[in-house]
Amino acid sequence: MSPLSLRTLTNLDPNSELGKQWEQLVSTNPISGIMQSLYWAQAKKQQGLDTLHLGIFKSDELIAGALFYKAKKENGTNILIAPEGPVLPWADQALTRELLALILNTVQSNNDQFPAMALRIEPRLEGPIPSYLREFSRAPVDLVPRETLYIDLCLSEESLLAQMKEKGRYNIKLAQRNGITVSEDSSVNVVDRFYTVMQEASTRDDFALEPKSYFQNLANNLLPGNHAKFLFSEHEGDTLGTLLLIIYGTRATYLYGGIADNKRNLMGGYALQWHSMKLAKQAGCITYDFYGYDRFRSPDHRYARFSQFKSQFGGQPVTLIGAQEYFFLDTLADTFIKVVQEVNVQTNSAPELALA
Repeated sequence: MSPLSLRTLTNLDPNSELGKQWEQLVSTNPISGIMQSLYWAQAKKQQGLDTLHLGIFKSDELIAGALFYKAKKENGTNILIAPEGPVLPWADQALTRELLALILNTVQSNNDQFPAMALRIEPRLEGPIPSYLREFSRAPVDLVPRETLYIDLCLSEESLLAQMKEKGRYNIKLAQRNGITVSEDSSVNVVDRFYTVMQEASTRDDFALEPKSYFQNLANNLLPGNHAKFLFSEHEGDTLGTLLLIIYGTRATYLYGGIADNKRNLMGGYALQWHSMKLAKQAGCITYDFYGYDRFRSPDHRYARFSQFKSQFGGQPVTLIGAQEYFFLDTLADTFIKVVQEVNVQTNSAPELALA
């Protein structure tokens, strides 16, 4: 058997030969997703995050790896986070166990180079948790929604409509009768237009909204490769709603969306979703991910208020294992000491605190 080697991939260009190999590896892995792509990494770097990109090779063939994100901290309190990763052959348990151990051992044995007290992974695996993750523990926060709703895009358009709830089909047809149109916008001002609608929806429906710069970074890095589409529902010159669709590999993701206050009764939101599904199907996607769903409609659930709307489109609820953490116990004590020392220095330099 050819030996395995792990290499750090620094500033990899997605258009380089190795960059194309990585994108092919990620986009064809159903357990991974766009958050492990170089395009997403470019957006995160512009937002101020550092990345650690590890590639695993069998001879000279890239077979696996992981893109980790971390805040810029030098005291070792970092947590390396791989949303939708690592990119491993998850169906081969024996090989996955070996490759995961290689990643853990490399990071732990090079703590000066990769200072971190823990490593957090978030593969899109459905339960139960596999045995090779028993040394991990459940992380307190998920970056990828643990519960979501998948639509099977392998179905014909007729079958997609048939598996929807009656209200979903009715409102799609109502939007068509009302003359609602849906268009794609990739102009330089698309983020301004998108954000205006999202702010209106955020204020009305009381949900948190990332700053405009977040969406501008996504647009700058995902639009050129056709991985993002900004869609707008319209009626007689009025913008009724917007939707940010992510297309990567065989999965399309409804990442963000919002409806304006104007003409809400015309069902612009239903027109947007139906158009997005057909667009994703035409692009070769086999799954439409509603990205966050609560089948039980729990009042305190993050997606409770949106799940009723999403449920109208049918589909299959999915529960993933969620984020899992591995703590490097050998470095945890050193990290704690560094933090205490920093606190002591700050305290000694502030007499009013020392006297408190």
